[in-house]
Amino acid sequence: MQLLNIITKIIFLIFFILLIESNLKLKSPINFKIHIPIAFAINNLFTYPLIVLLTSILYNSKQSTFYFFHIMIPGNFLEENKNKINGVCKKYEKCEIIYLNMGEKYKDWKTNIGYYPITVFYRLSLSDLVQNFKKIIYLDCDTMVHSDLTDFYNIEMGDSYYMGFPGHEVGYLDINGTRNFINSGVMLINLEMLRKVNVSLLFDNYYYTYGTKKVDEYLINVIFYNKISFLPFIYGIPDFEKGEKIADSPSFFWKTLNGYSNGTEEEMISASNNRVITHGAYRMDKWWTRNYDSLSEIGKKWIYYASKSNVFDDICNQYIQYQSVCSIIK
Repeated sequence: MQLLNIITKIIFLIFFILLIESNLKLKSPINFKIHIPIAFAINNLFTYPLIVLLTSILYNSKQSTFYFFHIMIPGNFLEENKNKINGVCKKYEKCEIIYLNMGEKYKDWKTNIGYYPITVFYRLSLSDLVQNFKKIIYLDCDTMVHSDLTDFYNIEMGDSYYMGFPGHEVGYLDINGTRNFINSGVMLINLEMLRKVNVSLLFDNYYYTYGTKKVDEYLINVIFYNKISFLPFIYGIPDFEKGEKIADSPSFFWKTLNGYSNGTEEEMISASNNRVITHGAYRMDKWWTRNYDSLSEIGKKWIYYASKSNVFDDICNQYIQYQSVCSIIK
């Protein structure tokens, strides 16, 4: 009987070890076919919006995709907020989080637009910070992802340094004879090419010589005006809402581009119905600050993705205007 108990314990121990190894293999990046790096820049106030964005990425990703989330944070970023963000990968497992502590970098830079946090400049340092990838996706926190990003990441960049959704500025802003102005909230960035030109020095020199008219976005577009390309409309298309100054509708927005884009009006309309990434760029009151009933059908997806996160209860308590909707979803 004693021998039987020993054998039983040994079998149980072997089974337990195999179970642990199986879980470790499941979480390991080497067991996924596709590896995609994505970068974000946040301060403490954007913890929950980032978590919802990360959740939207993971909730809609393929089983074969593994994401490396590079999160640029200031020196005063709270550990408790890191723990909340880490919980996303604990829940979905198909990701790894790499924090890039920016300390007080760019603290003396001026955005010239008061409501932008200094973190908007962080993305200018990505080619220095991320060395083990040739390119990277960058996303602002006022975005949502509705499907897997493999096709997006696999877009051939050619000799482009940056690719992004066409900014409405192309309709009126001429930069050295070009209309290549992109919105920097959704970008595919050619890290390999940027390293070759010592881009950090280029940005520093330009800023301290001329300043910037529109935060980091202006620097990217002015310095690399002839090395910028437009992404397909499905990547970074606005959350269209009737009555908005710029993003009133797909047709209205397309007309603001004044013909300087990489697609037709029909393609813009089609993209709005087949969107991969939505960007809430053209409203200062974001999805998480508004009443649920005031949101578009796309905007209402924000609280849906929040419900799939690891901190849904916290989000419901933080944004009290959603509490009645939260009670229904729960």
